[in-house]
Amino acid sequence: MNNEDQDVTRAPGANIPPNVIANAARFNRQFLDSQLGGNPATVSIGKLLTVMGEQDNTIRELSRVLGRNYNEQHLHDMHNSLFGGLIDDSGTRREGMHVGKLLTQLTTFIHQQHQQIQALIDEIRKNVNQINDQMQS
Repeated sequence: MNNEDQDVTRAPGANIPPNVIANAARFNRQFLDSQLGGNPATVSIGKLLTVMGEQDNTIRELSRVLGRNYNEQHLHDMHNSLFGGLIDDSGTRREGMHVGKLLTQLTTFIHQQHQQIQALIDEIRKNVNQINDQMQS
């Protein structure tokens, strides 16, 4: 059995619990509603989620350059921790979210991703320098 036989494509969202998908959808609804009203915290969180997704794409591509398979579980875990328990169940099913702590969590995740990107770049740079040194010898 070769690596191609083991490479199973999963459906998008297969690792994401249903409550996380529902909470993320509610957040997206709140984000769209706030765009009209201009809630700065929600708009900032939406932008940070975009940055987080783009950095994840960068990590995936840098991993491929190094010949590694990229596991998206870390990104799923981040989303799960962000949206897993956000809904305030008090009241009559009003689906308000407490977004204050999300800014701190997102900033932490983005910083972790940035460190991972820097480590991958350093590893690529080291590999390129080794190849160049071997070619000059």
